[in-house]
Formats: sequence, C-alpha cells, structure tokens
Amino acid sequence: MQSATATQPPGRRRRYLAPLALAILLAAVVVVVVSGPGRSSKDSSSAHSAHAARRNLPPYWTVRPGDTYAEIAQKTGLTIAQLEAFNPNTGPDTLVAGQRLNLWAHPPKPRPPPPPPRFWTVRPGQSFGSIAAATGVNLATAERLNPGLNPVALQPGVRLRLRPDSRAPRARHAQ
Repeated sequence: MQSATATQPPGRRRRYLAPLALAILLAAVVVVVVSGPGRSSKDSSSAHSAHAARRNLPPYWTVRPGDTYAEIAQKTGLTIAQLEAFNPNTGPDTLVAGQRLNLWAHPPKPRPPPPPPRFWTVRPGQSFGSIAAATGVNLATAERLNPGLNPVALQPGVRLRLRPDSRAPRARHAQ
C-alpha cells in the first residue's frame, strides 16, 4: 500500500512544503533575534541585574568605621576602579568615618534648603535670637523686617515677619 502523498503529483507536495519551510524560517529568525548575537541568556540576565542594581544605588555612600574600598565595592556592586573614578580626590587609604563617597559618575547637586517661614508667632520665652536660630534667619534681617518691635521685650502672640514679601515692590532708600 502506498501513502497518499506518494501518489500525488510533485506540484501538490510543494504546495505543502513551502508554508512549512516558511514557518521554520520564521521560528529560526525569532530565536536569533531574542537570544541576540554573541550572548547567551545567562549573560544577558546577569548584565541586566547588574544594571538594575546600579540604577537603585543612592548617589552617595557614608563611610562607616572600618570600611574599605573593597567592602564598599562589594556592597554596592561597583568596582574599585569605578569608586576611584567617581571620587578622584579621595584615596582608598584616607577613608574617614562619616565621609561621603560618590556612587554615581555625576551625582545630583544637593537640594537648596527650603526657605524659612514667612511669619512666626512668638511663644513665651522666645527672643529675636532664639527665633532667628530656630528658623535659620539672620538676626539683623529679622530686626530690619520688624522695625516697630522692641527686640528686648517680645510679647507672646506677636507675629514677626521673617522674610520679605516677594510680591511687594522693593522700597527705595532715601538719599
């Protein structure tokens, strides 16, 4: 007994083989594109995890007692060469507890401190000096912004101006 394909004319067999060959070719292209040339799936996953680890690093490392470049590199996933490149003015032999090391090539600039409050209500026992120290406002500026108040005898409940109103036009000094 002969099979049904053996009795069919050659043109009919090609009709079935052409789509099968096309499907095999398409599958091969997908495998090559997904795996990438020259990389195994193990290599790409480790490279991805190393990149992900670096993305989650804070911009700085605060040196603790006993820290070395090797320990910091191991804990952060960076290399010693990267730590040295990111911190050109710091040597591995001169680490001091409390010192900050850059963990990024270009760490962000620190944020400016927030502005002090615009007004302050005096509480019992407070003076111009204690209010200036608590808010970071210059004592002379606080006194200049509150010309009608006696700095020696502040009363609780008095409202002090701590910074000028940015919307108001600046007063001109008389000459």
